Parts: sequence; structure tokens; C-alpha cells
Amino acid sequence: MNGIEQLEKFDFSLLEMKEEQKAFVSALTFITEGKEYLAIEGLKKLYGESHDLSLRSSCAKILFELYFTKSDWKQLKSLGLLDDPNVDQTNRFIAKACSQSEPTKISFLNDQIRIPMKLSSSGSPTIDVLINGKKKCFWLDTGAGMTVISMALAKECEINSLNDEGLEVGNSSNQHFRTDLAIIHSLVIQDLEIINQPTLVLANELLIIQNPKTEEIMKIDGIIGWDIIQHIFLEIDYGRIIVVIQKPKRKEEEGENNLFFCGYPIINVKGNNQVPLYFGLDTGANKTHFGQPLLSKIVNLKQEKRMILSGGIGDVKERELDRIENLVIYLNENQSIHLHKVREMLTDLAAFFKLDGVFGSDIAKDGRMVIDYTNRKFELVLG
Repeated sequence: MNGIEQLEKFDFSLLEMKEEQKAFVSALTFITEGKEYLAIEGLKKLYGESHDLSLRSSCAKILFELYFTKSDWKQLKSLGLLDDPNVDQTNRFIAKACSQSEPTKISFLNDQIRIPMKLSSSGSPTIDVLINGKKKCFWLDTGAGMTVISMALAKECEINSLNDEGLEVGNSSNQHFRTDLAIIHSLVIQDLEIINQPTLVLANELLIIQNPKTEEIMKIDGIIGWDIIQHIFLEIDYGRIIVVIQKPKRKEEEGENNLFFCGYPIINVKGNNQVPLYFGLDTGANKTHFGQPLLSKIVNLKQEKRMILSGGIGDVKERELDRIENLVIYLNENQSIHLHKVREMLTDLAAFFKLDGVFGSDIAKDGRMVIDYTNRKFELVLG
């Protein structure tokens, strides 16, 4: 498909488009507006009828992510996406296994839950949870697509794997590691109970992060990922060091959405020249990162190379990376974020799209971030 690189960077202004391209651009636009339910119909039609292999591949990857995040296994099966080689093999296996398991159930005993949180040495918010009745400390990580636990925790809490074959998952530095798939019978966060929660099970050493400079060791019991966060109204208050979880409520009024999902939670923002930008949201990262597409949208950014400690689970080390000295991002016309020493991303994180950057927890270090995916809203409250 011509113009694919342009579309991947959210530039939908192709001068000459065939009807199929127009339909695809329309679907992409709906996704960025938080209206993926409108995008799905167009993508399904293109996937079923187009003879353009590149276009069909893009539709397959996007459709899979949209249905996967909704746990709509029936649609994935009926469209043939569970057997489409364009889709990651591990993700297809997970979908097949989940389709044969009891569905996940989320129950709120109270509409609002307030939980003390601790910040990990990397700046990630952590909270206490009960896994099959046993108290554990989990990260809250919007950048993780699925819930994660260690093999040690799986053994202690009597959580059995569903797979015998080797599965692989990637991290934020484009490394791949073996994983198992399992179902947590009971995951409780105070008055929030989640039954039959799918989880990835990683080797213990992958969830032990050592700072090569200080030799400080950080052990992770598990991670609450986007698969759960999307179903709650979440406030992470870094100022008061608490987490507030509420039962989500769909609002009647139709406002402008600034949060959408395409394999990764993404926020609509703008640069200092008012050009539209698209930043992922990763509460598991302590620092904001920039992507290469940003450099073609905002000119005269001062860059320099530095040795920086960076990486994801299982791969934290010093790397020589480009770094932007100063960057101003506008969440809306009345609110700006002034960022300093912004390092480059190590890999693409979203499905199809190439992001301009990824926000880390540093944007809210003195305030709170509000994630209301039910209404496709992200809010940053500072001070």
C-alpha cells in the first residue's frame, strides 16, 4: 500500500487515494478519536475483501489488537484472525487459550477504593494486592499489555500454566523472553475483586532488576497491566502517594477524546507549533521518551548523545542514546508540560502506528494523573 510510512506517523493527508485507502484512513482517524467501534466495521470490510496484501496485513494487526483488548474471542475466531500469520503467534495462542477458559469477572464492593502506594526505585507506582488470598506487591503499569507474575509467585499461589509450548513476549527494548500463560483465580485490590484473570508468567530473574551502577536490586512480584486498568477509573496521586480506583461511569455528554488504544494506550497532544502529536502512556517508566517521528514534526530540537541507564524488564543497562535537552508538550490549550533531558525510545510500542514519544511517571511527579479509558480521557492535575 502506497503511503504506508506516512500513515504510520499519523499523517492522513495523502493527496491521491484509492477508495480502499480512503476507507483505511477513515478507520485510522476514528481510532485516534477514541471511536474504535466505528473503525472496526471499515477494517473488517477491508480485511475480508482487499487484494492488497500490505493493507490486509495492517488491518489484521489492528483488528486483532482492538478485539483482543475487549476479550472478544468470538470475533477473532470468526474473522480467522486466530490463524492469521500476520498476527504475533504468542498473542494468537493467548487468545485461543482465553477463549476456552472461564471469562474474567470484575466486581466492585465499593464504588471508590483508596490505596496507599509506594514508588519503586525506578519510580513506578506499586500497590498491595491479594493473589489467591496471599498478599503481594504489584506495579501499576499502563505500558504492560497484560498482567504479569513471576514463576515463584505462580508456584507459591498454586497458579498452573495453561501451555506446554514455548511462548515469547517482548519488552520496551525489543528483547524477547519465554513466558507461560496462566489464570489467576482471585486477584483482590481491597474492595475490587477480579476472578479468572489471565496472566503471563515470567522467569524469576526477569522480574529482578539490578542497577548496574549502584548494584541496587529491585524485585517485582507482579504487574497489573492495561488488561485490568482499562476497566477501572484510575487516579495515581504522586503528591499524596495514594492510588484511587473507582467503578467507571460512562458520561452522557460527548466531549473531545484525548485517549485511545491501538496495541498501546495513546494520548493526543500537541507540540509548541501546535502540530498534533501522539504519545503513549507508560506508568511503569520513570522517564518520558521521544520517538523518531517527533524530530520531523518539531524543528530545532537540541540533541546530544549520552550514556543512559535504560531498558525494560530483563534488559536494563547503560546505552548510548540521543537525548533532547528541552521539550514542551501541550495536553490542551491551557496546559503544557515542560520536559528536560528526554531520551529516545528503544522500540516501537503501538500496533501499526509509530509514536512521537511515550509519557512516563515523571510528568506527574508532583501531582496526579487520571486515566478514564471508559470515556477515553486522560487528565494531568499538577500542584
